[in-house]
Amino acid sequence: MLSKVWELCHASVCNLHFINERGMTIDSLSGFKVNNSLITSEYAFYMSNAQKVEITFVDVDANTPTATMRIGYQEFVDDLRIGCTNNQSDYAVFNINFPDFEKIPGLTLCECRNFQIGKQVATLGFNFGESNLSIKSAIIASAFSNKNGIRHLELDGLTCFGNSGSPVIDPNSMQVIAIISRRNTPAFKSYMELNRCITSNIEELRKLEGKLKIDTIDPIQVLIANQNQIRLLASNLYKYTATGSTQAIMLDRILSYFNEQAINEQAQYSSLEQKVGSSFID
Repeated sequence: MLSKVWELCHASVCNLHFINERGMTIDSLSGFKVNNSLITSEYAFYMSNAQKVEITFVDVDANTPTATMRIGYQEFVDDLRIGCTNNQSDYAVFNINFPDFEKIPGLTLCECRNFQIGKQVATLGFNFGESNLSIKSAIIASAFSNKNGIRHLELDGLTCFGNSGSPVIDPNSMQVIAIISRRNTPAFKSYMELNRCITSNIEELRKLEGKLKIDTIDPIQVLIANQNQIRLLASNLYKYTATGSTQAIMLDRILSYFNEQAINEQAQYSSLEQKVGSSFID
């Protein structure tokens, strides 16, 4: 079953590396192609230190790039964004209608809105921000709505850093039924809150730096170093610890977006047909 999912769906899933001014990858997401659009996590809108984003699709061997493009991050967000920010649905949509990605096949979004608890599904994503694509099995363990009314599936299956934005595939239909959302979990929110506390602590400590010394040692610098060590430890724990229970955003709102887009395109096409027809009559 999973081998069939891999065969038919692997080519549509991509890795997004967000790169800073020093050429280092500061964050990674997974994503997938639908029509001429790229769908990934909404967190793609908020990579504050990113200078570029590299989008890469891979071959059946899980490693060999079939198409890759590096784009300036501001261009990616300002010019290629076609999905709205702050949509509270944890998805982002970008236009990737480029010759480089023309031969990349797209996945199909499932129109079904309800799924059986206990159903086996598959996820495709890039683990720990690495460049090799992976497939995993999972089970729909539950379903719920958050405080904003956004419906989620709870999956019993391992996910890790880099998997946000991955498609959840129904092995029967080979269609996408949900999008992995590790950035919308209590663990991520706790990690971000700890980061904010550490940043605040360091800012306060720097105000006292150099005002107190014991022999030749500045204890404030020792405390600052300690805070940075805690930050690094928290980051590594978050990035390299897999989660067994995962949230996945259901497609209610993104389906509405694509359906509205299709209706608008059809209306424009019909209007053009009418204009062409009237010109022949005239």
